[in-house]
Amino acid sequence: MKPQFSVDVILAQVIIENLYKSYASPKGKFSDSNDLSLGVVTSASTEKLEPQKKVLNTNVLKGINLEIQEGEFMVLVGPSGCGKSTLLRLIAGLEEISAGKIIIGDRTVNDLPPKSRDIAMVFQNYALYPHLKVYDNIAFGLRRMNPTQVEKKSLISTDKIIGNLSRALPTRWHYLSAQEKIIQEKVYQVAQLLEIDHLLDRLPKQLSGGQKQRVALGRAIARNPQTFLMDEPLSNLDAKLRTQTRSQIVKLQKQLQVTTIYVTHDQTEAMTMGDRIAIMNNGEIQQVATPLEVYHRPANKFVAQFIGSPPMNFMEVNWQKPNLIIHDSFNLSLPQQWLEIMGNYNYEKVYLGIRPEHFYLTTKEEASIPVIVNLVESLGNETLITANLENKPQQNLQVRIFSEQIINIGQTIYLGINLKKVSLFDFYQGKNVINNNDYISLDNKNN
Repeated sequence: MKPQFSVDVILAQVIIENLYKSYASPKGKFSDSNDLSLGVVTSASTEKLEPQKKVLNTNVLKGINLEIQEGEFMVLVGPSGCGKSTLLRLIAGLEEISAGKIIIGDRTVNDLPPKSRDIAMVFQNYALYPHLKVYDNIAFGLRRMNPTQVEKKSLISTDKIIGNLSRALPTRWHYLSAQEKIIQEKVYQVAQLLEIDHLLDRLPKQLSGGQKQRVALGRAIARNPQTFLMDEPLSNLDAKLRTQTRSQIVKLQKQLQVTTIYVTHDQTEAMTMGDRIAIMNNGEIQQVATPLEVYHRPANKFVAQFIGSPPMNFMEVNWQKPNLIIHDSFNLSLPQQWLEIMGNYNYEKVYLGIRPEHFYLTTKEEASIPVIVNLVESLGNETLITANLENKPQQNLQVRIFSEQIINIGQTIYLGINLKKVSLFDFYQGKNVINNNDYISLDNKNN
């Protein structure tokens, strides 16, 4: 039976207020007024040729506001370059903020160094010390925390010298001071929790990728911090191991109840791991919500397209009151419960958003959309179809069906739409025309 790992849980809320991060970069630019018509370079013309340096500020993060509750698992997700890793590094204290405030627990940590923030970080590349065994990698941070008063008074103590010398020996022969006994107990608890207790005498080069990641997790857990920060810790693992480690991290976080901020570009990790998700793009947070709310109620077109695989389909349509959607290939009447919600929408154009699973196969006689199949991917439990509209070949649609019906490339099929599940987005700003209150109203009417 696996022993229970008991820690004194320190619940900490993380608050980020109006956070900005800018990088200043000089830009050299030659003057347009260089006079080289005579082909002679004079001292005056040389001065003109010298670059005029201008400082350009590149805003990486723009007005980030985020409140992470005590014990919450918050996932930051977005495409490469959106600023999610930069935000994590600012929280960790590895970079200086340009403006704003970061609060961890009851302290504003803007000016505190990383070691004083009571956080533990797990990196993408594991960041293990290659010359230290697994035991010492896990114990590394513990040995630098709360040294005994004796060690404070005398840096060269007999216990310390003997202890350091004995570390070259197998773990069971280490000389243990009183402080080291406490560290050993914690290291063994963490190792057993992560099922790596049989690896404590190995060097990192003797471990697999998954084992290295568990050692990195163990080093973070052993410190019992207020907050875990994880920067794409699974990206170097293969698919099967990534799935196993993903579930293990979630289980550990629920058991330890430590506030966790997790960065990833993988939407599957975001959807399966987080209590809430913060979707980022171009240095701004697009939406913060639970995974299901993000999926079913995206705040804008970017969120709708980024979350979901295959992504949501978008079609440009005309909106005609009270409830008619007009497209070159079809006309649709929205259910009656949409009338009140769309009553205040005053624009003619709108984007119709349809998730692939909200299509269904139907017949030509019914109200349907004729499409020509371009690609069929049979996955056993489902079939993914890529098709284009029959009379508008440039409009591609991705469809997920759960029928066992055989579909062939080049075949014309007829699709229906679950109109209770569609989304509508403003044509000019890309925002969902239905706010959360309207969604709640719609859900209640559907029930």
